[in-house]
Amino acid sequence: METVLIALFGIGVGYAILSAIVGDLFGLEYHTGELPFLSPTIIATFLTVFGGIGYMLLHNTDWTAIPVASVSLLAALGVSSLVLFLVVIPLHAAQKGEALSAKMMIGLEAKVITSIESKRLGEIVYEQGGTRTSAPAKGNGDQDIPYGTEVRIVDELAGTFVVEKL
Repeated sequence: METVLIALFGIGVGYAILSAIVGDLFGLEYHTGELPFLSPTIIATFLTVFGGIGYMLLHNTDWTAIPVASVSLLAALGVSSLVLFLVVIPLHAAQKGEALSAKMMIGLEAKVITSIESKRLGEIVYEQGGTRTSAPAKGNGDQDIPYGTEVRIVDELAGTFVVEKL
């Protein structure tokens, strides 16, 4: 039982570290669709808490395997649920809202604050919900758009707006 608990703890910690490193280095994102409880964060949390609490209970109490596993399971479910409802779901909702709001900017007017050259990105400023926001932009075609030009947002590609002169 001790070996299993240590292995689960190690797998949970290793999975969390690997997810963070691989995701940061390579820009990978994990998409769990409509099942946020299958996110790497929740899986790593569950395994780590189950293994860690189980190991501590096994060594600090005189309980047998079944009570240790039961309490560890309840603790892991509780902590994983807290992380799910306080971290994963709010971040998932914010990410969805952000993606929708960028697409909602299509058709709005903006102003070029860093000149857009034919093969290089520039920067625009636009108003979103009463707040002025800047974003990278490129021209729609091979045209240069100088600083101060009023433009219309015609598309959004991977966080970069495509604009055309008004």
